[in-house]
Amino acid sequence: MAVDWNAANAAHLYRRAGFGATPKQIGQALAQGFEKTLADLLKPDKPLPKPPKKMLSDIYRLQTWWLDRMVKSQHPLAHRLTLFWHNHFATSNAKVQDLAAMQAQVKLLHDSALGDFGELVLAISRDPAMLVWLDNAQNFADSINENYARELMELFTTGVLDQGGQPNYSEADVVAVARAFTGWTLQDGEFHFDHTLHDHGLKTFKGQTANFDGTDIVALLADDPASARRLAMKLWSYFAYPVALDDPLLDGIAQAYVDAGHGIAPMVEAIFRHDAFWSETARRALVKGPAEFLAGSLRLLGAKVRKDHSYEVGGALQAMGQSLYGPPSVFGWDEGLAWVATSGLLERAATAESVADARGKYSPWTFKPAKLLGKKKDWPALDAAGVVARLLEATDLPEASAATVSALQSYVAADDDGNPQPVVVDAAFIDKKARGLVALILSSPEYQMA
Repeated sequence: MAVDWNAANAAHLYRRAGFGATPKQIGQALAQGFEKTLADLLKPDKPLPKPPKKMLSDIYRLQTWWLDRMVKSQHPLAHRLTLFWHNHFATSNAKVQDLAAMQAQVKLLHDSALGDFGELVLAISRDPAMLVWLDNAQNFADSINENYARELMELFTTGVLDQGGQPNYSEADVVAVARAFTGWTLQDGEFHFDHTLHDHGLKTFKGQTANFDGTDIVALLADDPASARRLAMKLWSYFAYPVALDDPLLDGIAQAYVDAGHGIAPMVEAIFRHDAFWSETARRALVKGPAEFLAGSLRLLGAKVRKDHSYEVGGALQAMGQSLYGPPSVFGWDEGLAWVATSGLLERAATAESVADARGKYSPWTFKPAKLLGKKKDWPALDAAGVVARLLEATDLPEASAATVSALQSYVAADDDGNPQPVVVDAAFIDKKARGLVALILSSPEYQMA
C-alpha cells in the first residue's frame, strides 16, 4: 500500500510506534516522508545505560528512572517494544527480590527489542531474574522442575494451540524440555551451566529424539511456524487492533519473520506497511496502557519527571494498574478495556490533574502550559475555540468529537460558577484555565485511546 502521508496518518504511526508526536514532530515527519520516518523509527536504540546505583535501592526510584527514559528517548519504538516484551516475558520483582537483576532483564529486552527472536528467547532463558521467577535455577536432573519448560511454550513461543485449535505440544514434550534445561542455574547471581546437574540422556521432543539441551530446544521453538504466527498475532494486536490466531492478515506478518530468520524488526515493519494498519478499524482502537498514557502525556506536554519525587511517580503508575517490574502473574497485565475498568479511569483523571497542576518543587512533575498556546504576542487573538483547538492539537487529539470540543469550549468561557465570562488569555488565565483544560483533555475517554 502507498501510504497517504498526511498529518493524521503520521500521528497514527507515532501513536502506535511511540508515545505520540508533537505538532513539530508531525511537521518534521511530513517533510521527510513516510519511508524516512519509518526507517528512523525502526533503527535500533543505543544500549540502555545502567541507572545510578541509588535507583536500584527502591522500586519507585527505578520505575521513575525507566519512565523518564520513555519520556526523553529519541527512539520511542524501542521503548514501546520494551513494554511489550516486559509483558510477554512477564517477570516480577515480587518473587525475584533483586532490582539489579530486574533492571538487567529490562536492559536485555530493550537492547534486543528489534533483533532476532530466537536469540532473545535464548538470552531470556539464561536471564538471572527469569531463572528465579520460573524456578529453572532449581531444575536438576534428579529433581526436575517443569515451570520454565511449560511457560516457554505456552506463553513465550508456540502457545498451547495452533490456529486450527490443535495442541502445539504434549505433556511428554513439557517433560522433555524441562530435562533439556536441567543444570541451567545460577552461581553468584549469574547464569551458570552445571553439567553435573544436567540430564545428558536422550529426549524426545515433538517427534524428534536426541540429546537435546536448552539451546537446541530454543532453536526448534524459534523455527516452529506456530511461534511465528503467535508472535505475529501478539505484535499485531499490540500495534494495530486485536485479532484471532486464525486471521488471514497474519500470514504475511508471520512470513516476514520466517524470511528474516526470526527477525522482529521485519515483522514490525510489515505491520506498519499493512493496509489494515491504516484502516479505520485501526484508528483509536487501542486503550493506552498506564505507562504509555503517562509517558505520552508528558512528552506531548513538554513536561518532565522529577526524580526526587519517585514515590509519587511510581505510585501513580501503580494506582493506574501498571507497576513496572511487577506484572501480576506469568500472564502479564490484562490489557485493553481492563486498563480503564473499575477505578482505572478515575486514577488516570487524578494523574492528569496532578500533571496539569504541576507547580514548584513539591510536584512530581514540571509543566509550563504557556508554550502550548503559541507566541505571547498572539494570545490576545485567541477565543475559547482557539484555545481549545491549540491544546487539542498539542495533546494529539485534533479530531475530538463535536460534543467534547463544545464541552471544553464551554469550560474555557465560563467562571467558577459556570457563568459566561470573556476569554482573556494572559498569565492568570493560563495558570488556571489552561491547566484545567489540559486536565480535562487528558481525562477524556477519547484521549485514553491510541
